Amino acid sequence: MNIIRSTFGALLAGSLLASASFAAEGAEAGKKVIFLGADDICEYCAVYNDQIRKLAAEKGIDLEVVTNKFDPAQQATQVDQAIAKRPDAILLWTIDGTALFPAMRKAQRAGIPLLLTDVQPDKAREDLWVQYTGGNYEEQGSKSAQLLVNALKAKGKPLKGGVIMITGIVGQAQTISMTKGFTETLAALAPDLKILGAQPGNWDTGTSTQAAAGLFTKYGDEIVGVYAAEDIMMQGVLIAAKRAGLDPTEMAMVGGGCEPVGIKNIKAGLQYGTVLQSPVDEAQYAVQSIVDLFNGAKMPKSVYVPHPMVTAENVDEVCHPWPTN
Repeated sequence: MNIIRSTFGALLAGSLLASASFAAEGAEAGKKVIFLGADDICEYCAVYNDQIRKLAAEKGIDLEVVTNKFDPAQQATQVDQAIAKRPDAILLWTIDGTALFPAMRKAQRAGIPLLLTDVQPDKAREDLWVQYTGGNYEEQGSKSAQLLVNALKAKGKPLKGGVIMITGIVGQAQTISMTKGFTETLAALAPDLKILGAQPGNWDTGTSTQAAAGLFTKYGDEIVGVYAAEDIMMQGVLIAAKRAGLDPTEMAMVGGGCEPVGIKNIKAGLQYGTVLQSPVDEAQYAVQSIVDLFNGAKMPKSVYVPHPMVTAENVDEVCHPWPTN
């Protein structure tokens, strides 16, 4: 009898231990998730992709990463291919939110939970996804406008004159949101600052250099401030300013992202400020979204990464170097 009790007790203890181990491991362990994202040709994307692979592996998530070179049509096909594999969930970094709505609807009809990361499409269609984690681009644009006003004040300059903008790819959800946040906040804070012109820099330094060069040629001395939606695009602005014989320290130069080149330019005094958006933060938030999904946690539709404003005063505290392989 004691042997039976002892054996039963051992089995029960083992069962409880196994249950505790499973609970500690989490319901996400072993789940198949397909991540459809952007290609490593984008430095931000490369860091994000490395981080999400690492973080998913730590959670025991079976993550398949599929990328493309910013081609919405190809990504729509990739969504179809992902659905055919019947994963437990799809994590989607939409190359073009609007263009991907039909593909998102297919995932919904197939009964596959859809999580979004980095790019938030029109919230009117948020019934198509479980949760979005990533940047609040309207907030970023708004804070960039605040930084530009602060920069002019710090330089002892009046809040009047012309401002030019170097934006992301025309039509992208994040470009639209950033532009809205920036222009509306700038108009509210400094109505005598006028947007002279805007050109797409397409999240690329070379393209931004050409775009800024054209605006500098057209508006020249009228420009008192420049807003580039990403620090790598501000790098192009600074190159164009130098070639045009303009002193960037005499203008309010504001970027976005807290990217390595932005940190360098802020410390050099060439760029006044930036707004944090970290690929490390985004990857962490996305993996937590996956964990919450499979563990039945309450999931609000939108969870945003932090976006503090950054200047030379707090750049080392806020902007940390991106991990490298």
